[in-house]
Amino acid sequence: MGFLLVCLYVAVLLLRPQEWYEPVKGYELVNIIAIPTILIAFIQQSKSKAGSFFLRNRFSQAMLGLFASVMLSQLVRLRISGAIDAVREFGKIVILFYLVAILVNTPRRVRIMMWVIIASSIFLAYHAYLQVQTGHGFGNIQPFGSYDTGDFRVIGSGIFSDPNDFAMLYLMAMPFAFCLLTAGGAIASKLLLLGSLPPMVYVLYYTQSRGGIIGFCAMFIAYFWTTTKNLMIRVFLLVTLLSVIVVFGPERARGTYVEGSASGRVMAWGLGIQMLKEDPLFGYGYQRWPDYSGGIVAHNSLVNCFGELGLVGYIYWFTLCLLIVKSVLRIARAEGQVDFRTRRVANGLFAAQVGYLTAAFFLTRTYNPVLFFLLGMGLGLIRWVQTQQPGPSPVAQISARDVRQTAVYAVVSIPVIWLIIRTYWAVSGSG
Repeated sequence: MGFLLVCLYVAVLLLRPQEWYEPVKGYELVNIIAIPTILIAFIQQSKSKAGSFFLRNRFSQAMLGLFASVMLSQLVRLRISGAIDAVREFGKIVILFYLVAILVNTPRRVRIMMWVIIASSIFLAYHAYLQVQTGHGFGNIQPFGSYDTGDFRVIGSGIFSDPNDFAMLYLMAMPFAFCLLTAGGAIASKLLLLGSLPPMVYVLYYTQSRGGIIGFCAMFIAYFWTTTKNLMIRVFLLVTLLSVIVVFGPERARGTYVEGSASGRVMAWGLGIQMLKEDPLFGYGYQRWPDYSGGIVAHNSLVNCFGELGLVGYIYWFTLCLLIVKSVLRIARAEGQVDFRTRRVANGLFAAQVGYLTAAFFLTRTYNPVLFFLLGMGLGLIRWVQTQQPGPSPVAQISARDVRQTAVYAVVSIPVIWLIIRTYWAVSGSG
């Protein structure tokens, strides 16, 4: 029952019918479904080892540490109302993460959830098709930009009302289709999956998202690099991919690196470094970036994170993301220790996470629910593999050394970003 509810919850979260379907317009469908899902999930968890999951599991510790950092970023500046808002807003993300980790906890359930994502993305592909053909989609939603002049970008609704976010939905759905295609199954399902790929590429193209294209390249490489052992095939696929992007990719994706948008992004990254210098431990405050920047968006999830949450919050965020991605990769590579279908599922999850986080390096998606949904799916699979191992195994176990190493990477990433900023200004001739 709980798993069916979480599938319905995710479908409603993505499709947002309450924002365009008249009979349910205005209803808080996400909250209506979330409440019984939360109750059932935590009742199920209470019958098992809740304490070991929430308090002793290192992934969960990182999530709880991040949640505490979000609150502290407001409390250290005595923003009581801001802390309450942070708990209310980010608390929903934390709940989504735990719901998925608790209920999507077997390879079979992960595969079913992948089908839910693919089906939702195909439904929304028709919404995008209507925007391209008629200038409006479901509920009379219009694309971003000017349809009359042809300078427009397709969008979804709600959390996908930005073209970049809409593109990132398909960065998640495509590797899911890849892995389900190669994980075995009926011919009919394979034909459905093959038929789903062209509409996904179609939507990605019409989002005109440069971050989405970069994420697509990273996702494609991550998937086929982990599933293909032959070096020549890997190189061929890489060259073919880059050639196709250069020739057929959206015009915005082929823009010069010194154009206004790119320089604006790098300038925003510099603001993040400045914010960190002024408040190194707890940052300027959760969701307070616009107050500091005067409305300029960070255009980088890492920069946004350490600017708003400081080193403490950034280390927790970075650690949570990297530990789950590394563990999923270990499962994907665990030939002889994990069955083939589970490894294929891990391949798809790993590629989706890599694609999303790569795009997030150029977009402000630090607290996006889709990111934490992906991380929750990864944790659910990791927990299942841990229960299947005969004893302590490096396949899905995280050591204290792994945590320390990841924290070091987080700290080192900050001067790396600073060097990128300095190099860009030097190369572009901006001083």
